[in-house]
Amino acid sequence: MRSAYGLSQPGEDGELTHVGPGTPMGEVMRAYWQPVALAEELGVLPVAIRILGEDLIVFRTRSGAVGCLEPHCAHRGTSLIYGRIEDRGIRCCYHGWLYDTEGACIEMPCEAPGYAGRMAIRQPGYPTHVHGGLVFVYMGQPDKQPLIPIYDIIDTRERDDVVLRGLRMWDDC
Repeated sequence: MRSAYGLSQPGEDGELTHVGPGTPMGEVMRAYWQPVALAEELGVLPVAIRILGEDLIVFRTRSGAVGCLEPHCAHRGTSLIYGRIEDRGIRCCYHGWLYDTEGACIEMPCEAPGYAGRMAIRQPGYPTHVHGGLVFVYMGQPDKQPLIPIYDIIDTRERDDVVLRGLRMWDDC
């Protein structure tokens, strides 16, 4: 009888298992829209996520737009997870800079009107799309952004039920 006892295990293949920025598999994964949150999770507070080796925040403004930004303010590095969600974006809790869903700083308290626009400060972030109750983020090269995939599993318009995160959810009957 043969035994596998004592056989060596293969080592980790970093090209397949590492997904951080600049890694081969990370670049492959960034070429596609990634689901990062349920749309219903976005409320009055930002949601912290970690995907493909990056920490990000996802939020919905009071006017309904969805954004995904790096979690540290471009001004002093304060965490935007403690930011206040407003009609036009998310406001940093430290000095009050207001960022829109695209990451542009649109308001700087205690500065002259129009100063934020002249400075053209941007908070790094990614494009978002909401479909089928899921928030998708595209983390790849901006000039190669694909169309959002419309999978039948998340298109619930003609379906009686859908399974998300292991839970079965029924439409109102």
